[in-house]
Amino acid sequence: MRPERRGGWQLEVAAVVLASLLALLAASRLDPLAGDIAVSFAPSPPGETLSQIVVAVVTEDTLATFPYRSPIDREFLASLVRRLDGAGAAAVGIDILLDQPSLPHKDKALFSAIDEASVPVVLAYATGADGLTDRQAAFAAKNVASRGHGLIALPRDEIDGVVRHLPLERAEHGETTRTFTQALVEAVAANRSNGGGTRSRILYGNGAQVPENGVPGPFALYPAHLIPLLPDAWFAGKIVLVGTDLPTIDRHPTPMVAGRGSAAGTIPGVIIHAHILAQRLAGLSLPASPPWLRIAASLALAGLAALALSLPFPPRRLVLLLGVGLAAYAGLAAWLVSSGTWLPPLVAPPLAALATAGLLAWRRWQTERSERAFLRLAFSRYVSPSVVERIASGRLALELGGEKRKVTYLFTDLEGFTSLSEHLEPSALTDILNPYLDEMCRLMTEHGATIDKIIGDAVVGFFGAPDDDPEQEVHAVALAIALDDFAQGYRLKITARGIHLGATRIGLHTGEAVIGNFGGSRFFDYTGIGDTVNTAARLEGANRFLGTRILMSETVAVRCPVSECRPAADLVLKGRTTPLPCFEPLAARQRDPAWQSAYRKAFAAMRAGNAEAASLFEASLRLRPDDPLALLHLRRLQAGETGATLVLEGK
Repeated sequence: MRPERRGGWQLEVAAVVLASLLALLAASRLDPLAGDIAVSFAPSPPGETLSQIVVAVVTEDTLATFPYRSPIDREFLASLVRRLDGAGAAAVGIDILLDQPSLPHKDKALFSAIDEASVPVVLAYATGADGLTDRQAAFAAKNVASRGHGLIALPRDEIDGVVRHLPLERAEHGETTRTFTQALVEAVAANRSNGGGTRSRILYGNGAQVPENGVPGPFALYPAHLIPLLPDAWFAGKIVLVGTDLPTIDRHPTPMVAGRGSAAGTIPGVIIHAHILAQRLAGLSLPASPPWLRIAASLALAGLAALALSLPFPPRRLVLLLGVGLAAYAGLAAWLVSSGTWLPPLVAPPLAALATAGLLAWRRWQTERSERAFLRLAFSRYVSPSVVERIASGRLALELGGEKRKVTYLFTDLEGFTSLSEHLEPSALTDILNPYLDEMCRLMTEHGATIDKIIGDAVVGFFGAPDDDPEQEVHAVALAIALDDFAQGYRLKITARGIHLGATRIGLHTGEAVIGNFGGSRFFDYTGIGDTVNTAARLEGANRFLGTRILMSETVAVRCPVSECRPAADLVLKGRTTPLPCFEPLAARQRDPAWQSAYRKAFAAMRAGNAEAASLFEASLRLRPDDPLALLHLRRLQAGETGATLVLEGK
């Protein structure tokens, strides 16, 4: 039975879903990394925006001037606020969390400086949701939330802990708390910062260039303890962020430095806030893909890949089509990122498309493999397996047309089978004919012949096509002897059942023929046409007149040793005008040097018109009395005929 195509569109849907699931799982780590690379091509805050931001950092040198390390001396922070206020700063953002009291007079000095400042001062703020204890949260709520403040927490990706996305404002107890940078933008711009509820990538921009000191960023950066010594002009009209640059405090991994390892792979939180502030001031945003969009895009690309694989195109064109589709997606993604419109999923959808194509291509290969196996099995029942193999592999096209080649044709026919079939029941006829044809075809295949056709009890084959065979004549003779041995043995087996089965006659001829697919548009056959084919058929029929079972032309015999064949006659076949020297191949058991020598002498004398030819044939018959050729020629000579030429009018 023909192999069934199972699944249909259901199989394609299953492949799309499975491939998308695998791609989403595999890309869970790769998509963020690919996004890190893509973000570097997104629009960056302009230089004039970056120049509006100044960063003052508390370093180890700064702490060395204090009597204690923690908390950071608030009297120092108070003096810093007054210095920046006096220098005409646009706003001050203190990225140092005030979550517990210090010395009372120092706390009072700081909060008084903040309340008395003429410039907006925004304090870092956190709640119990950020990990503060109740005591810490209460202190922050009383002393920080009552003044300008914003959430300071930086969101880290669950996958690798890298800070990639803008922090979002938070709703608690019916109130919305802005982020630290939102509060600063509102303080200087007098309007609400955009992007408060949008999950966007942080556009680190020029910060991707990391100086040797490990502190990235295009911002003016000064140690906090040196601020009193610097000119007012360096801070006038600027937004000044005050934070820490210490080895173990408030450091975070970012795409700029992720992978460098240990502390060298992190940067101060105040620098990250500076980048976020610059992005908000410039009004830039690069919305990241929500989970549902990654799933939808993966399913969409996987579905398109499945649709492409369903088209009746050759594999090379399908690969090209898939490549064009992926390139188009990559181009669209590049445009979306470079225009600052959106950061699409970069890995999962193409991976889903490739996985879908791989699954369906594997399934298609499996199906075609099954169909080729079916083709070989089914077709080999009717034509030569060598032809089937070439068709299945694509080396032999299933189209009309042929080519001229040198071939050796072999015709076989079962003598008297037509008459026998008229007297046998169909079942008995089948029991006799099928085993006979099965073994005849097996021997042909085993000897490398291409089976042309089976017509009733006749089997036709040839050597030299579809593949070249430089030894085709030798192979054809060996096959003819093998077929004769089988046929004679099969005759005896059938005779033992009381059924007379005739001899199998075989004709061989070598020459040029046009070999190819011949027929109509709906049915055609891989066969040969030309005089070579007709001559082989005529030689098979000539056996009936000569009393032989195998007859081959001189074109075949020239490749056989003299000891392995003998001349039979010079035949003028039907449709020809010139004699064709013909020979009978001899099996190993038939070769008797004495008899062969006697026969050859008699035949040579007959061909030369020598009068003693008859007596020489008689001498040959004394060595082998049942030799049909010697008997035929002796009777011809006795009837007054001369020479070795016989004219045949029939087949």
